[in-house]
Amino acid sequence: MTFLSEVADHLLANHKSQLGECTVVFPNRRAGLFLKKHLSKKVDKPVWSPTVFSLEDFLFRFSNIKKADTLSLVFELYEAFKEHQSGSEGFETFYFWGEMLLRDFEEVDHYMVNPKQLFHHIKSDRQIAEDFYFLDEEQERLIQKFWQEFFPSATKSQEQFVETWKILALVYERFKERLIKDGIGYTSHIYRELADRIEKEQLSISGPVIFAGFNALTPVEELLIKHFVSEHNAEVLWDIDAYYLENEVQEAGGFLRQYQKDAVLGKSFPKEIPATINRDKQVDVTGVSLEVGQAKAIGEQVGELVGQGVSLEEIVIILPQDYMLFPVLNAIPEQVEKLNVTMGYPLKETPLFGLLEASLEVQEHMQLSAENGLSFYHKPTLDVLSHPYLYKEEKNPLDKLIKDIKKKNQVRVFQPDILEVGSSVLNTIFRQVNEAEDYAAYLRSIVEVLGQQVVERFGLECEYLYHFQQLLSRLNQILERQTEKVDLKTFKGLFRKATQSVKIPFSGEPVEGLQVMGVLETRNLDFKHVFMLNMNEDIFPAAQRNGSFVPYRIRKAFDLPTFEVQDAIYAYLFYRLFQRSERLSFYYNMYADFGMSGEVSRFIRQLEQESKLSIKRKKLSNSIQVRERLPISIEKTQEVLDRLSIYTDRVPPKDQKKLSASALNVYYNCKLQFYFKYVLRLFSGDELSDELDKRNFGNVLHRTLEFLYQDAIEGKTDGLVTANDFFKIRNSVDGAIEKAFRKHFGMGEKRKFELKDRNVVMADLIRKFVNKIIDMDEAYAPFSIVSLEGKYEQIFPVQSSNGKTYNIRLGADIDRVDQKDGAVRVIDYKSGKDAKEIESIEKVFDSTPGTTWKKGRNKAGFQTLFYALLYTGNNGMGQAVIPGLLNMQELFQPDFDYRLTLGGNPLTDARPHMETFQSKLSELLSEIFNTEQSFDQTEDEIRCKFCDFKGICGR
Repeated sequence: MTFLSEVADHLLANHKSQLGECTVVFPNRRAGLFLKKHLSKKVDKPVWSPTVFSLEDFLFRFSNIKKADTLSLVFELYEAFKEHQSGSEGFETFYFWGEMLLRDFEEVDHYMVNPKQLFHHIKSDRQIAEDFYFLDEEQERLIQKFWQEFFPSATKSQEQFVETWKILALVYERFKERLIKDGIGYTSHIYRELADRIEKEQLSISGPVIFAGFNALTPVEELLIKHFVSEHNAEVLWDIDAYYLENEVQEAGGFLRQYQKDAVLGKSFPKEIPATINRDKQVDVTGVSLEVGQAKAIGEQVGELVGQGVSLEEIVIILPQDYMLFPVLNAIPEQVEKLNVTMGYPLKETPLFGLLEASLEVQEHMQLSAENGLSFYHKPTLDVLSHPYLYKEEKNPLDKLIKDIKKKNQVRVFQPDILEVGSSVLNTIFRQVNEAEDYAAYLRSIVEVLGQQVVERFGLECEYLYHFQQLLSRLNQILERQTEKVDLKTFKGLFRKATQSVKIPFSGEPVEGLQVMGVLETRNLDFKHVFMLNMNEDIFPAAQRNGSFVPYRIRKAFDLPTFEVQDAIYAYLFYRLFQRSERLSFYYNMYADFGMSGEVSRFIRQLEQESKLSIKRKKLSNSIQVRERLPISIEKTQEVLDRLSIYTDRVPPKDQKKLSASALNVYYNCKLQFYFKYVLRLFSGDELSDELDKRNFGNVLHRTLEFLYQDAIEGKTDGLVTANDFFKIRNSVDGAIEKAFRKHFGMGEKRKFELKDRNVVMADLIRKFVNKIIDMDEAYAPFSIVSLEGKYEQIFPVQSSNGKTYNIRLGADIDRVDQKDGAVRVIDYKSGKDAKEIESIEKVFDSTPGTTWKKGRNKAGFQTLFYALLYTGNNGMGQAVIPGLLNMQELFQPDFDYRLTLGGNPLTDARPHMETFQSKLSELLSEIFNTEQSFDQTEDEIRCKFCDFKGICGR
């Protein structure tokens, strides 16, 4: 029989004739509907239901003071603090420790401590003896020991600490005055006001009152309940078991043993104490790797019970950690049709918080200029655009906008580009907050617009929207009372702190379906099948936290609660789960990381040692088997050949791609990498950056030179660059650099651009390299520019092993081609230290593992010869072709020569070597299309170090 069923029996046995006049008071609101369910099953005719309250709701009926929310209370406390502390910090800084101070004040009232004595001006041990005459010898000893350890000798720090205590006493008094004036308060403040009243007057109440299921009462709660017992003949029904009540070493029964000895409450204890914990029960304790594994395991267990015909109302899942709610909900099997969540969920963990926080980041990094209008930094902008609320709402236009931002590397995104999407949510977020509007109102406007769109598509988000609306309204009211407008940085901090302390109180129909609840919500409720997650030490019971201005020994001296009290409460909640259950399954995380100990709760160990229950311990884990790393090999199936055909004329022109020298170099490095990158066409996403990295530095340098010389030959049909052109070229360097940066950051030509931070240094380096190339070109002039970043391609017929002929498309964007005196230079710009030495043409095709340019293979040399091949294929063999590298790290050497060297000699004409190059290239391409040659991993694992696909290979 459940505890609530026992309460129902008590009501019917003793108050059936006046059931509707009865008032039943529980520790919380959860038990009321369950009690009425039990009553409905036990009566045979219609009767009036008793009135059911939580203790808080019941006592609030006798007071005119309204309970205020935490945000309002902390603000009132801040106002009181400012009156006694000149030059105090702002509200957002005060908020964190203001919450802590508020908890201390709540405990002062709950435990009916004299605040003047607690926060007294303590100067020395003698001062303790004189001013704390009310302390007994043990209390005085504890306080003296505290001061000796905290401050071994009198110091300025001690004086400041003592002065703070003195201020806190005054702050407490002023805080209470402000609350009384406004007619608001916190729970223990209202209780204490009632406790003061009952000394002078009786509280008016009619009908029987039954207090049911209480365990750990604060002194003020105990006083009030005892008043109703002694003055109004109220009854008390205890939810207890002999296992912990009659055993003095069991902390779970510590409070109850005190009440059992009390002159008033002791009479309410039954003569025979129930003993149900040690009865036969199935108890399983399971260690699981990681927390998500616990949710999955519980989902499977619940599914098995439902399959066996167990009623959902007999099953409960208990979550000591709030953040485990959604993993558990996602793991619930489909056959569970009804589910009730009875717990709070942190507002800060919701998706809506992420969107609002990103919106504040948008405002923080917003820029306004007369030339460009409003622009926003890309990181928070992309966070907003990719948020599920917006992405699902505006998917198609947002896809294009996000791709454009990334493709163009738009570090700053301009308002008109965003507003083109036509989303009312985006229009509300990406705007400037006007002077008459505060940031709380800005966030409220976003929530309101979301409410008009999101609610229709999402269910749970309605709760998020409502609570954020409430929180922001309170923030708005409080900020309006500030004398100065709060800046964005201050508001961000305040918003985050305020959100941390707010929980969404999910509540459904408690009497139906599978129950999911927090630990405190289990009070008074009984289930046959109990599942509990996170049974780790420091989670259940929770680790000791020092969130108080009152030191431990001072707390002990004044009988304020310490961590022992917390452990006793946790112990009671743990053991009462065993009283009427049949099966209990506990799960803990074996993984010791992220603040987890990896140890099972000490309550489990106590149960194993002290109870008579048979407890089964097991661990869920996949056995680790070290296997030999198997090589990966991709056979050239028809499907693979079809994918390769994009580099031939076998597919429509719009689908055709060109094989570049870079692609062929990748093939030499690793055939499997070539398969991933150029056959499957998998690419790692490039991160946007407002500063140039090594790769982007080279891109901007290339564009600068392209823009510079394109401008120099504009209007010249022959592309001739003479000595007279270099005055203009030198004066155009800065403009070309700016244009290249604009291109890189997607700025366009009409918007104002300004170099900042590290990019200023990068621009100086580019200017240095460009000026050096200009010096070399001026010495080489006159010459004609044939192409800049010119696109060259060639059809290269190759016969594969299967007898098929493939017309392979080769292509490249050659940095620069110029000509002079019957010779053509094919120039490749390199920002690194690529070597120019080539041992032989055959060696640049050497795929021997570990081969580098020093041993023969030269990637840059291969690429430049490849360019020479494409040029001659498009323009014939009439002129000498000189392949060369402008290697940025060697430019400033006095003997620098741009030309490749072959066999130790400068390569003055590549034409005599093109036949050999073509022959070796034909062999390479034939191998790529050879059905008998698979795409294998490289044997040289040094090459895997910086590969984008090393995770796939397991290297």
